[in-house]
Amino acid sequence: MIELQGDHNRYYQQQLDTTLEFIIPFIEREKKIEKGMRFLEVGSGYGGICKAFASKGCQVTGIELLDHASQIAKEFLKEEIAQGSVSIINKNVYDINPDKDLQEKFDIILLKDTIEHIHGQDKFVQHIINFLKPNGVIFFAFPPWFMPYGGHQQSLDSKFLEKLPYFHILPTPIYRGIMKAFGEIEGRIVDTLEVKETQISINRFERITKAAGFKIAQREFYLINPSYKYKFGATPKKQFGFISALPWIRDFVTTTCYYVLKKA
Repeated sequence: MIELQGDHNRYYQQQLDTTLEFIIPFIEREKKIEKGMRFLEVGSGYGGICKAFASKGCQVTGIELLDHASQIAKEFLKEEIAQGSVSIINKNVYDINPDKDLQEKFDIILLKDTIEHIHGQDKFVQHIINFLKPNGVIFFAFPPWFMPYGGHQQSLDSKFLEKLPYFHILPTPIYRGIMKAFGEIEGRIVDTLEVKETQISINRFERITKAAGFKIAQREFYLINPSYKYKFGATPKKQFGFISALPWIRDFVTTTCYYVLKKA
C-alpha cells in the first residue's frame, strides 16, 4: 500500500480542480468531449488530470516515466482502474509504438507542464503526432523558459530561492553555485538544471510543432497561471493582448501558455 502524504493529496486535487475548471473548457472550444472518447496524458504524474477526464466518460490512458509517481496514481485511481476506465503505463513514451502497443489512437492527448522536461523536443512532437487520430486534438501547457519562475525554482528547498525570480537565466556555473551556497542537495540541483538544459520558449514551441505537422487551433497566454488559484489562492488572469503579440517580450511575463493543436 502506498502511503499518500499530504503533499500528494494536495497536488492530486490541484490537478483535478484546475483541469475541470480551466483545461477542459479550453479544449472544448475546439473539440467537445464525449463519453467513450480515448484520452491520453503524457507525464500523468499522480493522476489528477486522468481522474478529471475519466469523470467525463473518457477511456483514459496515462503514461508516466517515474515509477513512484505511477504507483501513487494507481492508488488514487484504483477504483477507475478496477472498472477498466483508466490504465497507467509506467514507461518512456519513446518506447511505445501506438500502432503495436495500444488498441487504437486517441481523440485527445494532453501534456501539462511536461514538455519543458523533455530532451529532444522536436523529436518528441514528431513522435507524439503518431498517437493522434486524424480529427484528434492535443493540448499543451507549459511555462516559457524566460518567465519569472521558468527554471522551476519554486521546487527548491530554500524559501528564499523558491521566491527569487529570473535567477535561473544566469549562466549555469553561477546558477549551480547559488543553489549550492543555499544548501540545495545535489539531486535537487540536477533536476533543476535539467529544465535549464531543455528550456523552451513560445517561439520555439510554435516552430517545432509546425514542423512536426501541427497547426494551432486555440492559443491562450496567462499573466497569472490558472493553477495558481489552487496553489496560492491567486486570481487567474489572461495575458494582455498587446503583450501576447510581442515575440520574446511575452516570454518574460507569461506564466503559462495553453495550446490546442490539430494535424495540419
